[in-house]
Amino acid sequence: MNLSSIVENNARWNPKATAIICADTDTRYTYDDLDKLINRFGNSLLEMGVKKGDRVAIYLPNSPEFIIAHFAVARIGAVALPFNVMFKGPEIKYILNNSKAKILIAAAKEASANAMGILPDIPSLEHVISVGEPPLAGAVSFAGMVSSGKDTLSIADCAPDDTVSILYTSGTTGQPKGAMLTHKNFLANARLNGSLVLHLNDQDLFYTGTPFCHIFYVLSVLGPIYVGAGLVVSQRFMPDKTLENISKYRVTHYAGVPTMWIYMLNEFTPEKYDVTAWRFAQSAGASMPEEYIRKIENTFGVGFCECYGSTETSSTVTFGRLGHGKVGSIGPPAPGYQVKIIGEGARELGPQEVGELVVKGPGVFKGYWEMPDATRDVLDTGGWYKTGDMGQYDEDGYYYIVDRKKDMIICGGYNIYPREIEEVLYTHPKIFEAVVIGIPDKEKGEIPKAYIKLQQDAEADPAEIIQFCKERMAAYKSPREIKFVQEFPKNHTGKILKRVIRDEWE
Repeated sequence: MNLSSIVENNARWNPKATAIICADTDTRYTYDDLDKLINRFGNSLLEMGVKKGDRVAIYLPNSPEFIIAHFAVARIGAVALPFNVMFKGPEIKYILNNSKAKILIAAAKEASANAMGILPDIPSLEHVISVGEPPLAGAVSFAGMVSSGKDTLSIADCAPDDTVSILYTSGTTGQPKGAMLTHKNFLANARLNGSLVLHLNDQDLFYTGTPFCHIFYVLSVLGPIYVGAGLVVSQRFMPDKTLENISKYRVTHYAGVPTMWIYMLNEFTPEKYDVTAWRFAQSAGASMPEEYIRKIENTFGVGFCECYGSTETSSTVTFGRLGHGKVGSIGPPAPGYQVKIIGEGARELGPQEVGELVVKGPGVFKGYWEMPDATRDVLDTGGWYKTGDMGQYDEDGYYYIVDRKKDMIICGGYNIYPREIEEVLYTHPKIFEAVVIGIPDKEKGEIPKAYIKLQQDAEADPAEIIQFCKERMAAYKSPREIKFVQEFPKNHTGKILKRVIRDEWE
């Protein structure tokens, strides 16, 4: 078994079919092209000394190079380790050291600014492979590796439970955890998404604005490739450019998070954009407000589907069936999945009763990288994963999310955990105490707001604090608002009562 076989299958069956259209350069790749590029890069990785099980980090924006690299790593039996191209030095350093990454494939511009200076602190890293300009001293050129590699490569035979990718996901406490996803996980959910969720065929073109480093990749890249559809790829989401590309390339399917859909609705005019080929809209990452579902369907003339899942479940667990969805519901379980709502003592609850949503199925991960205790906390011996989300279901078997872990913020589809921001804030010399909560935002759903108590006699302004955070973490995680306080509400042990701060804001 090997995830990369889905590309080889398409190259044999339909070699001249469109695999990728790079909208940024208007470059097209057939499935035959893609398969050979994967082989060339895979051969070059082998010559570089990459072995089965080695971790290969991918620090790239959405691009053909990302897809080539991800499949090439899988094809030789190594482990892909994608992370956000917005990450800064401390975030990158933690992930590379924790995973003991051997290779870093990086966008030259971002690597020059955020990664090259920390390389002496990453003893496991042997090579940096650079994509794009400017040239990086000591790095190997991605383009050079592709041009020099051989066109043929035997696919490594991997066990179903061999890890194909590690995706780092933050928690409410402590450092990010590396969720280990397997060849079986990704193949099962690629088949599910491509065939049942998205209603794709080999004549379709799929497009997304969500980052490939996210678990959304299983739906938005692996799902279409599984069924032989083509992908339209662009590095950044911009509503006007996205609608231009949908019009230009006659895109049939688009997937995004609610924030993207809101921006596109605000931008769209039928006189400017031709979306007559478009027939399917998909959303996940955060709940879509009811008013926008109807606007999407009526404005763009598409069917709408909302999905629920997580990194630990390889994306989709439940989804709204096209034409049969219930507004506000995340849908019934996907085929092959079991979902339960449990209460105290793991007692299974009935319809309309609110409890924790737990799931079991072929996409459920095998555990956190080198964190057995954290794995046992959420994954039992029977394969049931505790999502931490509070939900319920109705008499028709449709599930609803009614609450979630209070600390987590969903900002434009990104999961942000306040603890990570708070730890950065506490490194500022003027800050004595800090608390971060999520507050509502019309376009992004929520944004982080920081409440800060300064050191005695210290002075600071909000812009200074926000810039301090942006220099140390991805911009989307940084607080958008700052409020300085004299004291925090605390319990008898001195613990800050975050719920009181949240309740006072509300």
